[in-house]
Amino acid sequence: MKYLNFSADFMEKIKRGEKKATLRLGIKNYKPGEKVIVRCGEYEIGVAKIYEVNIKRFREIDEIDVLLDGYGSKEELKRALEKFYGKFAEDDIFTQIVFDLCEIK
Repeated sequence: MKYLNFSADFMEKIKRGEKKATLRLGIKNYKPGEKVIVRCGEYEIGVAKIYEVNIKRFREIDEIDVLLDGYGSKEELKRALEKFYGKFAEDDIFTQIVFDLCEIK
């Protein structure tokens, strides 16, 4: 089973269902219907089912995408992504993975 890795900072948001999506820079190999182990920092917190995988340029990210990712604004989301990926362009491609944590450890 594949992993979906997050910073430990996201553990509670994911467990509470406030974060139901993630953006990964580039094109990633995840598929709808696939189950993945969710790891936050060094802790495996459960298993998630992937519902959608979308390829989007950052400029195409809309308000719904921002909320699914657990942020209040696109600027807040961009600042968070830049902590992981550094500066990126509006035309850079991201893989959006929409998931539901279905088993919590």
